[in-house]
Amino acid sequence: MRRFAIAALIFLPSFALAQSGAWSSQSQGPVISRGQQRFKSQPINAPAPLPTGAVASRVQWRVVTATPPPGYLELKLCGGGSCITLPSLSGSRTLPASFPANGPWYFHYEFTTRGALTPPITVLSNQVTVNYRVR
Repeated sequence: MRRFAIAALIFLPSFALAQSGAWSSQSQGPVISRGQQRFKSQPINAPAPLPTGAVASRVQWRVVTATPPPGYLELKLCGGGSCITLPSLSGSRTLPASFPANGPWYFHYEFTTRGALTPPITVLSNQVTVNYRVR
């Protein structure tokens, strides 16, 4: 029994290093009626505190709009002072180390065309699922 307890204490830190998790949250987006303007979503944060040492590793996103946006939308996901360009309204990718595991995260929208957008683009929701690991 004593050997088992010693072995458990030796391997316990290894199991703690391998810990991982995920969280999901969403926010509302803007109504965009003109091109060549930048818009930022409401902040998205982890719904509960994360373990100390949590590092974001992967993100899945989904942006839901009332009508399909025109093809000249530039969409970015930002957090921790840096941004990544998203190629579509939904997808997944690995994250650079600069992204905070717990948020806040923001979607940035920009239409590169000039003039009015008809109909205006209403962003109904911005959703993220963040995978993280604990060091």
